[in-house]
Formats: sequence, C-alpha cells, structure tokens
Amino acid sequence: MPSTAQQASAVEVGLDPALEPVYQRSCSVCHSNAATTGAPLARDRGAWAPRIAQGREVLLDHTINGFNGMPPMGACADCTEEQYVALIEYMANAKIKDE
Repeated sequence: MPSTAQQASAVEVGLDPALEPVYQRSCSVCHSNAATTGAPLARDRGAWAPRIAQGREVLLDHTINGFNGMPPMGACADCTEEQYVALIEYMANAKIKDE
C-alpha cells in the first residue's frame, strides 16, 4: 500500500477554468515543448519536483523576475501571485508547500 506521502503526491492538481486561457497564451508556449525551450514540461512531476522543492517564494521570484530562459512575469503581466501559484501547481501537477 502506498504511503500517505505517495498518495498525496499522486493527487491530480487541476486548473481553474478561468485560468485556462491564461495558461494557453502564456504558459503552454514554452511548457508544452520542453525539447525546444528547455522549460519543464507541463504535468511532468519528475521535471517539476526539484523546482517545487525550492518553495513558493523562489518559484514566485523566478516567475516574476524571470530566470534563465523564462521571461519576467512568465509572459503574463496581468497575473496575480495567486494566479501564478495556481498555474505553477497545475503545470507541476503538485501543490507548493507553504514555507
């Protein structure tokens, strides 16, 4: 039987339907083709695990200020921090632990 941690990590993280257009115009451009962009592929828990482990503040900093090939604001200048978190959790298919 899987451990509680394994069960929790297996929970699918959905996306608020209101954020679907934001995901399509801002996130999927890079996160749907990792081979081309080097960005972690959306829904690939393994690729996102080390990033999620960095925590909310680091992920938000990288999203807002840009990091490596990621543009500042993640190509969504009108997103709120909570929307960024929801989009990151959806792409990572994992919840970000509060620090």
